[in-house]
Amino acid sequence: MIPCCCSLIPPPASIAKFISDQPYLSMLEKKCTSMKDLQKIHAQFIKTGLAKDPIAASRVLAFCTSPAGDINYAYLVFTQIQNRNLFVWNTIIRGFSQSSTPHIAISLFIDMMFTSPNTQPQRLTYPSVFKAYAQLGLAHEGTQLHGRVIKLGLENDQFIQNTILNMYVNCGFLSEAQRIFDGAMGFDVVTWNTMIIGLAKCGEIDKSRRLFDKMLLRNTVSWNSMISGYVRKSRFFEAMELFGRMQEERIKPSEFTMASLLNACACLGALRQGEWIHDYIVKNNFALNSIVITAIIDMYSKCGSIDKALQGMALRRWDKINMNQLDYSL
Repeated sequence: MIPCCCSLIPPPASIAKFISDQPYLSMLEKKCTSMKDLQKIHAQFIKTGLAKDPIAASRVLAFCTSPAGDINYAYLVFTQIQNRNLFVWNTIIRGFSQSSTPHIAISLFIDMMFTSPNTQPQRLTYPSVFKAYAQLGLAHEGTQLHGRVIKLGLENDQFIQNTILNMYVNCGFLSEAQRIFDGAMGFDVVTWNTMIIGLAKCGEIDKSRRLFDKMLLRNTVSWNSMISGYVRKSRFFEAMELFGRMQEERIKPSEFTMASLLNACACLGALRQGEWIHDYIVKNNFALNSIVITAIIDMYSKCGSIDKALQGMALRRWDKINMNQLDYSL
């Protein structure tokens, strides 16, 4: 295994003291919630020279790659960091792997290997790169990185293993995914769910169900994956039956489960069942996000209940009702 050769990093206690001694850095840690806040604080870093400090720069980079950040701004910050340690490389690679331009994560990974000899990839680097390959549908190219992981003796790291499995199943490489799954030394619920989702997406719904039935511990993702898989295959009654079992076992569904069930009711024209699910959503205080509301509107429209479909549209506070969404053919 390649040893960690990153730049010298002070111990956590020293980092915490350094942050607490710097007012603007403390503000970044505790009060920064938006890019507008970040840019004001970063401007102060630049004025005071704190921007050149590796700890301060890495904290700015970490915020910019978070959901509240801006990946393009993150890259600009990254280019200004001269002595890049492993944390900095991992942060920027992870940020781009979760962005709309995951190919940049792969380019950065290659740059890290060839231009930063003193800071080489470690176990926390590889999952982000496999995620990027998965997003791009480049499992064939990802096999080379898989080989590198095996040579480094990291193939049994569960975090890495799960992202490799996810890459193969998302790209339809089911035989490779099955080999990893069958040879895995330790399973967790993420491993099972990844395989179940992959099989279902590739149309192997019966194989997916057999795996689901073998699971000793299921979570909401497990149930939702099977239910949505059945709906995608137009096996609506099996989706509804599985939801019934879910209720018997007192498993709380997610909004994605409810949206899948509403889609099933829409395809079946099962208005009464759809109304029951709608009531269930309201009584259990589900978040009425765009996915759920769209599913409610679609269900009422396809079941011929135009008035309730219009009420559903009102939930979104649309200024103009798009009547084209209503299926009057029913």
